Amino acid sequence: MKRQILLIIALGLFMGLNAKTIYLNTGGYELWEKDGANKFAAWHWQGEGDGKWSGWMTYASGTVWEVEIDDSSDHVVFCRFNSSKASPNWDEDMWNQTEDLTIGADNMFKVTAWKKDGCEENCKCQGTWAKYDPTFYIAGNGAEGNPWCCEKEWKADGCQLNKETNTVTFTAVPAGTYMFKITDGTWGTSWGASNMNSAESTKGWKSGKDNNIVFKTKAEGDITVSFDPKKASIKLTVTAEIDEDIYVGAVPSECGDVLMQGFYYNSYEVNDTANNGTDLYGDTKWKTLYKQSGEIGAYFDMIWLPPSALSSGTGYYPRQYSNQNSDWGSRTELETLISAFHNSGTKVIADVVLDHFIAMSGWCDFATMNFGKYGTFKPDMSWICKTDEINNESKKKEAGECYGKATGADDEGDNNDGARDLDHKKKEVQEFSKAYLQWLRTEMKYDGFRWDEAKGFDPQHIGEYNDASEPYISFIERWSGTDDITWAIDRSGRNTMALDFQTKYSAFDGIAAFDYSKCKGSGLLGAGYAKYAVTFIDSHDWFYRGNGQEFGGNGKSLTDELKDRLLQANAFLLGMPGVPCVFYPHWYKYKAEIKDMINARHLAGVHSESEVSGESADKDGYECTVQGKNGWLILQLGNRTKHEDQAWDSNYKLIAKGAGYAMWVHALGDVAPGIIVTPDAAFEDKEKGIEVTLQAAGGSGEAVLYYTTDGSEPTTESAKYTGPLTFKETTVLKVMAVCGNAKSRVQTYTYTYREPLKRGIRVRFRKPAQWEKVYYYAWIPGTDGAGNPTSENIMGAYPGQRIYQDMDGWYSYEFDQS
Repeated sequence: MKRQILLIIALGLFMGLNAKTIYLNTGGYELWEKDGANKFAAWHWQGEGDGKWSGWMTYASGTVWEVEIDDSSDHVVFCRFNSSKASPNWDEDMWNQTEDLTIGADNMFKVTAWKKDGCEENCKCQGTWAKYDPTFYIAGNGAEGNPWCCEKEWKADGCQLNKETNTVTFTAVPAGTYMFKITDGTWGTSWGASNMNSAESTKGWKSGKDNNIVFKTKAEGDITVSFDPKKASIKLTVTAEIDEDIYVGAVPSECGDVLMQGFYYNSYEVNDTANNGTDLYGDTKWKTLYKQSGEIGAYFDMIWLPPSALSSGTGYYPRQYSNQNSDWGSRTELETLISAFHNSGTKVIADVVLDHFIAMSGWCDFATMNFGKYGTFKPDMSWICKTDEINNESKKKEAGECYGKATGADDEGDNNDGARDLDHKKKEVQEFSKAYLQWLRTEMKYDGFRWDEAKGFDPQHIGEYNDASEPYISFIERWSGTDDITWAIDRSGRNTMALDFQTKYSAFDGIAAFDYSKCKGSGLLGAGYAKYAVTFIDSHDWFYRGNGQEFGGNGKSLTDELKDRLLQANAFLLGMPGVPCVFYPHWYKYKAEIKDMINARHLAGVHSESEVSGESADKDGYECTVQGKNGWLILQLGNRTKHEDQAWDSNYKLIAKGAGYAMWVHALGDVAPGIIVTPDAAFEDKEKGIEVTLQAAGGSGEAVLYYTTDGSEPTTESAKYTGPLTFKETTVLKVMAVCGNAKSRVQTYTYTYREPLKRGIRVRFRKPAQWEKVYYYAWIPGTDGAGNPTSENIMGAYPGQRIYQDMDGWYSYEFDQS
């Protein structure tokens, strides 16, 4: 018996010695990538002997697949099967088959061409194959003008990697910003940021324009770049400290973020006058969103806020850009809100209105704009396009003394009838715009910009303004056709994204009308510009506005009648490439369903540039497979929908489902969840302190929360969260979520005692008709040491500060919390 056991062990060892992994690189070749959820298998044999099938090949990275064979085979044939096949065998109708190949030392094969010979789908097309053994190069330069790759800069055959190790090292490289890619000597095949081995590379690199790998060093050091051709994987090692504060363009590469539009029209009002005066979905003032920041932050990577400059109502007619008190709340409340979102890991997007603005009173009494270190600006009539209606004789009476005085150039785009159109050809306007955007980024801490009415001026300026202010992301509102939007993106130097209007009008309007055929090839997604697409279903421009643009018709989008179709639209939104923008009222009403959809997207790692394959669409249904960074997502709508009892592949799990939609995910690894920390504010009761709860949201499985309260970074050795935490003194809380091998970023919250919060006070005044001007004079009464009355002026010496009329006829001023 012992001998028999020893013999079995010996055989096992012998078989293990002969095992080897073989690699298939489909190379992105059309036939082998065509239908998305492919399965690959290898028929392998030794010499003239009979062969056998491998198991299904598994995805490695890029376009590489791998499988281990447990014998000494030296010949192989690769075959591609439909994903519905249960196991590889010769009786199945496979899609493609290679010619016989000899297994070499590196065990790697790649498609180089096809000999169709009249062969189409569902037959054994034979391909021309080659051993995958090219020479690799690093191509790149210093973004600040220092060439570093053998002084060849962006030559495809830049610095050659060592032929044996596929590694190159540069010594004593000066501090600076650098970017690179790996190539095979041609631009036909290049590898960039999407192929980075994040786990083993020095932290701090980023994905730049055109998928370049970008990093910035703080000091001189050595740089080593290694490339694994079998995995198409790049490893970057930098001995100097990397500075993570680096701008790589306003279009994030392979952006996996989910965006929320955090408002709807006039949602600063608690009781919206639409819908017969009933409260729709709550107000979205700064202080209201603040209370929701933890939950929103756990699911959304970005939130788009309404215009925050001093204006009237919703904010699309700004008066004074440097004044951040608005109908949405005070500047202090806004800064508190932005800080809370940042604590949750959510970037905050400013709604920028630079096409037009209005005067403080009349048509040309413009406010002074003070942007601190970026400068003070006083607009005058030379800033206004001469084609503005202020010069139109038909507006002479309304314009009054301002009539005919605009001296700027002709408007570069559409005129805004009702406001003064800025002349962006003028140097002073350009300097003002850059100062404002830089101030928003550094002073107000906004992360990116949404550009209102971007058809009003040349999009070339947007690229220039982004370069000056360095936002994380930029996207334009250009209410027009896809050709015009792609022209604007190109005109900006491809330095902005855009709201995808035609995907709304095609795909989403199609879903509303039960015509799923319109989901295929829509808008920027279908034009090959998915990387630049911000997709959306509804926005403040038409929700309950009665203009015929709302999903399903005026006032209908959130009725029970349209619930199923609206959720199907959100499933398409969150399953497809581009950056999806979820509308706040949709989230408010269907939070549970949308949470599942966001989790499905994050589990698969779907991003702005994800490949879509296997599309099947007609009037009654739609289906496709979307490849993400972590695996695949299958989206099904209408009559294509399958649920658990119809599962066809045990690798896929149903993550989100409902009437007429299903989102299946095959994830290849663990995904960390978000973290909801409630509350994240200071406490106002010294005796009671503050009770803080932690919650994991999403992720690929059950998560464990680790935390510290001494300011140190949490690890898996730190305290595990088991229940509410109570703090009665100043405490720095740091939290990390772990799910399998995946770790979330650390979130940091500081709890301190503060005096009970004093709210801002807004004073509103309607002047008598005979008054020409209104001033507010305010003071704080007190007494001196002798008991004599004193007063502290807080709006300047008498008569105080001049106040200008709001759009609604009132004169208002808000005193801050102090």
